[in-house]
Amino acid sequence: MSTESKITKLLAGICLNYGTSLQTIVRQFGIKASTPELEQMIDELHDRGYVHSIEKSPKGIFAQITSEGNEKAKDLLEYAVA
Repeated sequence: MSTESKITKLLAGICLNYGTSLQTIVRQFGIKASTPELEQMIDELHDRGYVHSIEKSPKGIFAQITSEGNEKAKDLLEYAVA
């Protein structure tokens, strides 16, 4: 799976799983990613303006989706089910 595909699935996962750690989201969505790779993906989503308030703790990595990220995720999900 390409990095762009992983980032897209991660964004959809964040949209659908508010307050869930990114490690849990990648497991649920079948995304194979190490913690450093996950950090790179969330940094990319932050740079694109799709997430904010990135929090790294012993419990995992957490991020809040922005309104722009929510719209992008909705578009992706609508496309996936169409």
